[in-house]
Amino acid sequence: MRVAPPALAAHLGKGLASSYLLFGSEPLLLEEAADQIRQQVRSHGVAEVLRFTAGVDLDWSELIASARSQSLFANHQLIEVRLPTGKPGEMGSKALLDFLQHCGTDTTLVLLTGRIDKRAQATKWFKGIEKKGVVVEARSLSADQLPEWIQQRFRGLGISVTRGAVDQLAYYAEGNLMAAAQEIRKLAVLLDESAELDEERLEALTEDQARFSVYNLVDAALGTDAGRALRILTALRREGTEAVLVVWALAREARSMAAIAKALQSGESRSAVFRSHQVWRSREACVNLALKHHPGSYWSSLLGCLSGVDRVLKGRGTSAGDAWVELERVVLSVCGITTLSRIIS
Repeated sequence: MRVAPPALAAHLGKGLASSYLLFGSEPLLLEEAADQIRQQVRSHGVAEVLRFTAGVDLDWSELIASARSQSLFANHQLIEVRLPTGKPGEMGSKALLDFLQHCGTDTTLVLLTGRIDKRAQATKWFKGIEKKGVVVEARSLSADQLPEWIQQRFRGLGISVTRGAVDQLAYYAEGNLMAAAQEIRKLAVLLDESAELDEERLEALTEDQARFSVYNLVDAALGTDAGRALRILTALRREGTEAVLVVWALAREARSMAAIAKALQSGESRSAVFRSHQVWRSREACVNLALKHHPGSYWSSLLGCLSGVDRVLKGRGTSAGDAWVELERVVLSVCGITTLSRIIS
C-alpha cells in the first residue's frame, strides 16, 4: 500500500510491515521516514541493523541469507538498502521478490532511493512491495504547501508563530526543506518558552546571518527604504560577506519581478500572480511598491547591470571599479533614488 509521509507515524502505530520502499525527490522527508521506521523497530526489541548500498557493498544473495537467518542476539532484524540509481537490476529484482515471499515477521526491509519514474513503478519488484509492504513517496513541496509544513514543524515543537513569520521563513528557505528545518531548530533554541515568533522577532534572531540579511536588504530596497537598505549593505560588507551573494539575491529578485510584471501586464490577477511567484503576504507591500516605482522593462535592465557587477567581481569588467560601490548604486536604483544609467554594464 502507499502511505504519505505525514501519515506514516500513525500507520507504524498499527504495526510493522515486512518491507518499506522510501523514494522521492525530498531527502529530508525520506530520512525522517526512515528514522520513524527505525524507532518503531527498536520498540519491538534490541534490533540488529544491517546496512548496505547497492553497487558498493551489497551482495543480493547475502541479503536473502540475512533475511532467512535470525540473529541470536536481537528480537528483530532491520535491513536497510540504499539504491542510488533507483533500480535494483535483474539480480536485485529477483532477490527482492524472493524476500517478499519468504521473509518472516522478525525482519523488516527498508529500501531508500531518490526518484523512481513511472516505468520503474510498473516493475514486478516495485509492485510486489506496494502489494505486500508499504511504499512512501516523498515529493517536493509546492510553494503553497511549504508554509503549512513550516507551521506544522513549529507546532510540533510547541512554538506559536504568526503567519507573517511563517511566510517570511518560507521565502528565506527557497523551497529547501533541509535549510528550513535547520533554521526552525535554531529558532526553537533561541526563543523564550512562552514567546510567539512574529516577523519582528524573526528578523532580530536572524539579523547576524548573512543569508537572511541579504533578503532583508532586497525587501528594504523593493520597499524604497533607502536608509535601511544601505545600513544592511554596509553591515554585510563590514562583516565580510561575499559580494557575489548580494549580486545573486538581487538578480534572483530581478528575474522574479520581471516575470511578475509581465504576468500582470498580460491581464492575470495580482493575487494569482503573487501566489504563483511565491510572494507571501508579508512581502506584498514591498513588491507592490517596486511595481509602482518601476516599469517592467526596468528589471531586465537591472539584470544587465548586475552582470556588469559580476564581471567586476571576476576581474573581467571593462571598467575599473569597486563591486560594493556599484552594489550601492544598484540598491539606490531599486529604491528609486538613482537611475541605472549611472551603473556599469
